[in-house]
Amino acid sequence: MLNQPHRPGSQPLGIPQDIDPFSLQMEGADGAMALPEVMPPAPKGNQTWRWLLISLISCGLTTGAAVGAFVWLVNLPPVANCDNTASITSDRAELYCAQIAAESGQLDDVLASLDLIAAWETGHPLYYEVQPLVDQWSRVALQAANQQLQAGQLEDARALVGHIPAHSTVYDQAQAVLDSWNAEWETGEAIVATAQEALQVKDWGKASQQVQALSDLRNPYWRGEQVQTLSRQIRQERQAQTLLDQAIAQAAPGGADRLGGALRTASQIDQATYAWTHAQPYLNRWSDLLLTLALDKWYGADLATATQLGRQAALNPQRAKVAQEMIWLSESRQQAQTSLSTWRGAPDQLIKLYQAMMVANQIPADSPYYGQAKSNVDTWQTYLGDLAQLQLAQAIGQVRTLDTVKLAITQAQKVPIGHPRRVEAQTMIAHWRQEMERIEDRPYLVKAHQLAQAETIGGLQAAIQSANGVALHRALRGEAQSWIYVWTNKIQAIEDRPTLNQAKAMADRGELTQAIATASTVASGRALYSEAQAAIAGWQQQIFAQEQARQRALQRAAQTPEPTTSETPDDALEAQERLAAELETDAVPLPNQAPTMPSAGPRTTPRGRSTPPLPRRIETVPGPAPKPAAPAPSPAVVTPPAPLTPPAAETPSAPAPVPIAPPPPSLSAPTIPAPAPIDVAPPTLDQGQPPDGDEPQAGLSRRSPLAVVPPQPEHPARPSLTKSAANHAPSHTDILYTGALYVGY
Repeated sequence: MLNQPHRPGSQPLGIPQDIDPFSLQMEGADGAMALPEVMPPAPKGNQTWRWLLISLISCGLTTGAAVGAFVWLVNLPPVANCDNTASITSDRAELYCAQIAAESGQLDDVLASLDLIAAWETGHPLYYEVQPLVDQWSRVALQAANQQLQAGQLEDARALVGHIPAHSTVYDQAQAVLDSWNAEWETGEAIVATAQEALQVKDWGKASQQVQALSDLRNPYWRGEQVQTLSRQIRQERQAQTLLDQAIAQAAPGGADRLGGALRTASQIDQATYAWTHAQPYLNRWSDLLLTLALDKWYGADLATATQLGRQAALNPQRAKVAQEMIWLSESRQQAQTSLSTWRGAPDQLIKLYQAMMVANQIPADSPYYGQAKSNVDTWQTYLGDLAQLQLAQAIGQVRTLDTVKLAITQAQKVPIGHPRRVEAQTMIAHWRQEMERIEDRPYLVKAHQLAQAETIGGLQAAIQSANGVALHRALRGEAQSWIYVWTNKIQAIEDRPTLNQAKAMADRGELTQAIATASTVASGRALYSEAQAAIAGWQQQIFAQEQARQRALQRAAQTPEPTTSETPDDALEAQERLAAELETDAVPLPNQAPTMPSAGPRTTPRGRSTPPLPRRIETVPGPAPKPAAPAPSPAVVTPPAPLTPPAAETPSAPAPVPIAPPPPSLSAPTIPAPAPIDVAPPTLDQGQPPDGDEPQAGLSRRSPLAVVPPQPEHPARPSLTKSAANHAPSHTDILYTGALYVGY
C-alpha cells in the first residue's frame, strides 16, 4: 500500500484523522478535491448499516407517495350542486346533473336530459362520451310515445318522438314508426266517421260493419279501445231510440199524466246520443203543454198539482228554468196559504209568510210568471198590516187567566170587518171564549177528582154530582161526562163484586147450580156483567161435562150382563164399586168442548126393557146449599135386587125426557132415605109465554116467590156410589134415575 502511486487530489500522508478527506480546497486558482493517496479499507459493519439506511429511506418515500396519492384522491374538488344553477359552471357539471336527473326514472327528467346533450354538436369535447346516453334516452322517449299512441294520444306521441335528436341511432326507427302511426290513425278516424254517419241515420248494420273494420287495424288503440267504444255507442243509440219511440207512443193520447210519463221516459235517454237531439222537439212541446196546464191549476188554487206539473216539465233541460219559476210561484203561494190558514197568530206564521215572499221574489222580471208573483207579494204585505195587533192579543191570551183572556178578546175585536185578518181574529175570539169556559168549569172537575180518590160509593157519587156541575155545551162537558162514566162503572163494580165473589166461592165448593143462580143476578149493562157471564159459561160447561160422564157410565152399566144366582154378595159389591169408579173417571170436565146440550132425539134401548125418559136440560135452582145426607148403614143381608120400574107419574115441571138405557138390575144398594123437598124459585114469565130453553137463568129473580116442588122418586134398586166417588161429589147432590142432578136437603 505504500508503493501505490500518488493520485492527484489525494490527501497526503500525515493528515490528521479529524480532517474530512472530501473537503474542497478553495484556495488558489484551481480547486481540487484533496483525496488521500492511500484509502483505508472500510469496515464491513459500516457498509451494512448504509444499506439498511437506504432501504428505510426508500420505504419512507414510497409510503409518502401512496399517502399523497390517497389524499389527492380523497380531496377531489367538490361536485356541482344541481339544485343551484349558479354552481353549474361547466359542461361536465351539466352532464353530471343530467345523469342524476335521468336516474330518477321520471319521463320529464329523461326528456330534459336528452334535450340538454342533444344540442352538443360534433366538435364538443364531450360529444362522443355522451352518445351512449343519447341512444339510451332516445329509446325511453320512443317507448313512452308508443304508450301514448296506444292510449289514443297521437299528438302526445308525436311530441315525444320530436325529442329524439337526428344524430341518435334511434332517430330513423322513430320516424318510420311515426309515419306508420299517422297512416293508421287516418284510417281509423275515417272508419269512425263513417260509423257516426250511419248512427245519425239509424243504419245499425253499417255501423256494425265499421266495428269489424276497426278490429282489423294493428294499433291496439283502434282494435281494442275504439272497438269497445263504438260497440257501446251503437247499443246506447239503439236503446235511446227505443226509449224515444216509447215516449212518443205514450204521449200520443194526450193528457197530463201521459205527457208526464212520456217526459220521464224520454229523460232516461243519454244526452250524448243522437236520439237525444231527435227527441228535443218532442220534449219542448210536451213541456210547454204541461206548463200551460200548471198555470191553469195555479189559477184554480190547485197548487200541489201545479207544483207537480212544474217538476215534470223540469225534466226537459231546455225548459228547466221556466219550470223552476212555476215551482217557485206555486210553492210560495202554498206556504202563504199554510201560514194564513192557521187561526192562531204565531211567530212561525210570520216567518212562513216572509219565506213565501222571498220565494216569490226569486222570479225574475223577464219571467212569464212575474206578474202573478208581484200580485201575490203585494197581497201578502197587506195581510201583514195588523199582524202585530193580533200578535199582541195572542200574547195577552197566553197568560190563561180570566181577566187576560177577556182583554185579549177585546183586543182582537178591534180588527174591522172586511180586513183580510178578520176571520183569523174571530177564530181567536172563539178560542178564547172556550178558554174562559175551561177556566170557569175546571174547579168542578178538580173537586170531583178529590172526592173520587176515596174509592167509596159515597165518594164516587159525590164526585159524579160535582162533575154534573159542568153545564151542557160547555168546553169541559165531554171530559166531565167521561169521568162520570168511569166513576159509575166503579160504583157498579163495588156493588156487584161481593155477589160475584160469593158465586165463585160456591163454585169452588162444587155448588155450581147455586153459583150460576147467584152470578145471574148481575144485571145486563153493569160493569161486571161480562165477567159474570163468562163465569156462568164455564160453570155450565162443567155441569154439562159431568152429565155426559154420568150418562156414559149408565150406558156401560146397562150393557153389563145380569148376574146369576151363583154370585155372592161380595161379587155384587165389587161390581158396584167398579161402576162407581167408572163414573168417577168419566166425570172429568172437558175444558175445550163447548157446553152443548144432549140431543133430544130418542135413543135405542135393549129389547124387553123400558126406561123412564130423561129431561132435555138440567134444572138449576137458586138457594143455599143443603146439608149433606147421613150415610146409609151397611145392609146386614144382601138380597137380590128387584127390577127397576119407572115412577108412576113425573113432576109436571120436568121438561121433555130423553130415553137412555136402564141401570143394571144385578146391583144392590142400601136403602137411602128420600131427600127433602127442594124450594125452587119459578121464573117470572108472561101469561102464555113458554120459558126460554137457551137461557135457563134468564127468568130467575131474587124477588120471585118460592115454590116447593117434591123431588123425583128414587127407585130402591138404584146403584149406590162407593166411598171414593161420594167424596168427589158435592155433599148435597145426588143423581136421579131420570138423569137429572138432584140437590137434596
